[in-house]
Amino acid sequence: MELQVEPQENHSVRLTITLDDETVNRARREVARALSKRFHIPGFRPGHAPLGAVIRAVGGEEAFNLELADYLAKQVYPKALDEAKINPYGPGRIIEVKASPFQIVAHVPLEPTVDLKDYRSIRLPFPEIVVSEEEIEQELEKLREENAIIQLVERPAAISDLVEVKIEAKHQDSGDLALETEEEILLTTEKEDELLPGLSEFIVGMSAGERKEFTLTMPEDVSYDTMRGATLDVTIEVKRVNSRTLPDINDELAQTVGNFTTLAELREDLRQKLAKRKEAEEEKNFAIQALDAFAALAEVRYPPEFIEDQLDKMVEEYFEDIERTLKMPFKEWLKIRNQTVEGVREELRAIAESRGRRGLVMRALAQAEGLTVSEEEVNARIDYIAGPYSHAAVKQALNTPDLRRTIEINILSNKVLQRMAQIAKGELEAAIPEPAQS
Repeated sequence: MELQVEPQENHSVRLTITLDDETVNRARREVARALSKRFHIPGFRPGHAPLGAVIRAVGGEEAFNLELADYLAKQVYPKALDEAKINPYGPGRIIEVKASPFQIVAHVPLEPTVDLKDYRSIRLPFPEIVVSEEEIEQELEKLREENAIIQLVERPAAISDLVEVKIEAKHQDSGDLALETEEEILLTTEKEDELLPGLSEFIVGMSAGERKEFTLTMPEDVSYDTMRGATLDVTIEVKRVNSRTLPDINDELAQTVGNFTTLAELREDLRQKLAKRKEAEEEKNFAIQALDAFAALAEVRYPPEFIEDQLDKMVEEYFEDIERTLKMPFKEWLKIRNQTVEGVREELRAIAESRGRRGLVMRALAQAEGLTVSEEEVNARIDYIAGPYSHAAVKQALNTPDLRRTIEINILSNKVLQRMAQIAKGELEAAIPEPAQS
């Protein structure tokens, strides 16, 4: 067996395997015997037809050589990879078969490689945590809203009232139900917060027991695809009208919402909580910024097959999410959007490339920094997740190999992001550690 390895631009190699006549002739006899058992060749018992008859039965020399190449590839391909020291990403594919001398030419995608470069030199500024008076006022307004006094009133509804309504909306062209709900709605002048455009304006002036019917054309930017641009016949029935009285922002409010004596104590508590919340948010954002910096610095190489595999996973997750949230088969969703699976793949391609590159960089950093996850850490996380549930079946369900692996990956990902953030903040020494032994 002779090998020729030609590197290609797309992080793959062209592998030519040349086989000696003895190996090929032996394989031809074995393939012919197997094919003569598969095909009914008149005049010969299964497995005993001569080579010429078998070749004619399968459609000629070219078709027979493809069968022969497939058979030989299974025999010699793994040995060829080992001998040529090729680290494949996935299965190769035969792209050409030559008869004399007998050669198998294969396309072999290579395992992605990552050179992190001088990643320990990365530094990013961490933002200063500042809580403004405006943010504190916004929190106080939320507390007012949460502690509003709700009272049933016998009058027409007005802005800022809390109104119990029953809403039914049908598509005007088909009569299909688009929306049916009974809920409490806060009448507001904020258009973006409304269930249907202009809903508050329709309800204002209605009293309990009143019913109103109207036609509404939905805008093109609503979240539900099935309602974009649709003309709906809407029926509203008011059940109850409640007034909402907001308390004043004073010491009494502070005493109502917590163990505070004065408004000043409440303000200081809100300031500290906001600072902690903003710091936690900034830590998450900073970790992602650090990851992007690591990915930008690194030299990452991968074959096209790697991105296609990423896209397969993303499209599957995408359609599962659609079926779960919209309660419709993805084929129907595609039809409504006049979309194809290939179209969705192309829309997601840039995201798949970014996600794939990030994942490779994170994996390389975990190896370079010697980050691992112990069984004890996985068990502790399972105990934490199962904590609110007393039933033993919950913990048992979390202990399946697939879920344990998912939990392990999540823990390791968090460790990697934390390490990247530490490096970017300059919290670790500058020396690059020895790569972890695998």
